[in-house]
Parts: sequence; structure tokens; C-alpha cells
Amino acid sequence: MIALLNTAERINDSYQINSYVFQRHVFAYKAAIKYLKGLVIELGCGTGYGLEILSPYCDWIAGVDKYQPDYKCINSKSAVFRSYLPQLNNIGSNSFNTVICFQVIEHIEDDVLLLNEIHRILKPGGKVILTTPNKLMSLTRNPHHIREYTPETMKELVASNFKIYDIKGVYGNSLVMQYFESNKINIRKFSRLDIFNLQYRLPAVLWKIPYDIANNINRFLLYQQNAIICDCIKWNDYYLDHVGNECLDFFVVAEKDIN
Repeated sequence: MIALLNTAERINDSYQINSYVFQRHVFAYKAAIKYLKGLVIELGCGTGYGLEILSPYCDWIAGVDKYQPDYKCINSKSAVFRSYLPQLNNIGSNSFNTVICFQVIEHIEDDVLLLNEIHRILKPGGKVILTTPNKLMSLTRNPHHIREYTPETMKELVASNFKIYDIKGVYGNSLVMQYFESNKINIRKFSRLDIFNLQYRLPAVLWKIPYDIANNINRFLLYQQNAIICDCIKWNDYYLDHVGNECLDFFVVAEKDIN
């Protein structure tokens, strides 16, 4: 029962049923490596596995999360501390060369303030690398998300703080999309059981527990149906391309002006 209540929002590689989403997250870290420089901070580092991926490629990396991660420091180049986004009052302006913010902004009530704070703590010429789901590819309401973005609203948000930016889409190959289509079929079956359309009528706080239970049951079922696919999906089954309506996530790279 405890496993069914686990939120799918804090992904790690503990369970193979999460492989599709976990490898999608790993891909983002791998794609971010070429942008890393100097001092790096990850906002919403979760369990800390991203710090392990990124730490060899920067001078020092800090992880920030609202929960203190159960994370053992790999070396003197990394550390974690607790903080509540979007406020970063404990971080000085112009402090970091790179900010990582993966699958976080959709959880933040004041997304504009978060981008303001990211811009503030970046050094001039520094970059933020940000990912978030594409609303147009979401299969159901996620009560853990305050909002999700379309290509147009994502561009508007980023442009509100950064003049220099590039938005790409994260896509999956045929293996990934085969799993995606199986997931779509299963979710439609679950949705038919929701005869009162509660997923859209209930307040988010009341929908979270049934959502997490249904989501975990669905992933167990998907693994039983697609075990070979789940076991085979790796981070390099995802790729970046021009942003479009059918991308799974947005991959944003934005730079703070030097002036």
C-alpha cells in the first residue's frame, strides 16, 4: 500500500516501472552537460542523482530542495541544502554560472518570481537550463502541477526575463513512443471509471492521493504489458529537436545579459 501512495513526482531508479520517466530525466542532465560552467546550482534536486551526473563537469555544484535529500556527498565538489522555492533569499546576486531547473517550474505558484530569482543569482553571461512538460502532450490532469505550458506560453514566460534564449523540444524514438501510446490507452481506460469527472472537478489537494494510487497502479500494469520496452528504454532514446506541439518536454537554455 505504501508503494501505491508514493508520488511519481520524485523519480529515481529504484523501480523499473519508472524507467520511462527516469531515463527522460537523465537525458535532460546529459543534454545539459555541454552548457555547464564554473559554479552550478540545481533548484529542486530531488534525491540528488542529477548532482552525480553533473558534478564531474563543473567546478562545484549545489543542490537545493524543499526536502533534505538523503544524499551522500560524492566529493568536495558538491553539496545539498534545504530551501523553499521560489524565494532564494539565502543566495547572493550574481553567484552562479549555471542554474539547472528540471521539472520544477510547473510546481511553483509564482513562476515569474522563480525566473526573476534565477536571473538574479546568475552571473552576467550565465545560463539557466530548464525543462518542464508540454501541456499539449499531457494525458491527464496532474494535481501536483500548478500549471503546465504550451510552446507559446513557455516562450512568453522565458522572454519575460531573458532576451537571449533557445527553446527546444524533447522527443522520444519509436521505442519511447510505443510506451507512450500504451500509456495513453491505459489512461483512457482509467478515465472511463471516473464517471463524475472528478479529476477535473476536485481541488488538487483532494485529487492527489487517488491520482498517485492510480498512477502507480498504471505503471505496474504498463510494466507487466511492456516489460521488454521498459527494460530497454535508455536516456539516449530521447533527443532534442525544434520545439513543436508533439514534444514531451521543453528544453530551455537562457542567458543573462552581460550588460
